[in-house]
Amino acid sequence: MPAFFISATGTGVGKTWLTRGLARALSRTGRSVAALKPIETGVLTRPLDAVAIARASGHPTDADLPNLYRATPPLAPYAITLQGDHEPLIMAPIVSMIETRAREVEWLLVEAAGGLLVPLTERESLAAFAQRLDYPLVLVSPDELGTLSHSLTAVESATERGLHLQAVVLTRCASDAPGSNLDILTRWLSPTPVVGFLETADDDEALADEVERCGILRLLED
Repeated sequence: MPAFFISATGTGVGKTWLTRGLARALSRTGRSVAALKPIETGVLTRPLDAVAIARASGHPTDADLPNLYRATPPLAPYAITLQGDHEPLIMAPIVSMIETRAREVEWLLVEAAGGLLVPLTERESLAAFAQRLDYPLVLVSPDELGTLSHSLTAVESATERGLHLQAVVLTRCASDAPGSNLDILTRWLSPTPVVGFLETADDDEALADEVERCGILRLLED
């Protein structure tokens, strides 16, 4: 069963859009796919990212599976724990839930919360969570000033922790010309594929079309 962990160089860089596009592109081929966001903060009434990717997959109830971590403050889980507003995050039941859901579908997409080193507990980061799952990593980074250092730092951090980097996706990609962010990351990270994900409409079908156009789905299928 193909399963992928979708993380990023930071927050708000396009992880949810990419996950929505992948989930919809897979589901419209007739394959069963679960798209989960097991850790989400900044939740007022509903976990909006989890709801969006679950809906795109065709399994909207996946947003409300048991043992998911949801918290109201838009902070790292460990920061929320220190404030005393929420019980500490415990990884084991979350991982168990993900593994159970994985056995029920053909494809599994797990969307991270923020960047790879977001502190989840006193000693464990999101990278430790990824290590427990041991799924290939898809790293999302925005095409903007500073992304070269941010992307290469995240890749180095993932590699040092033994995570398998499947691909890097440069969102809101503006150019593939020589000297562009896409061109330089492609050269520096070879043979790891780097693809440019163009800005598109906030619509599941449009995002699925872009997933197919940029080639990331083909890379994951291979």
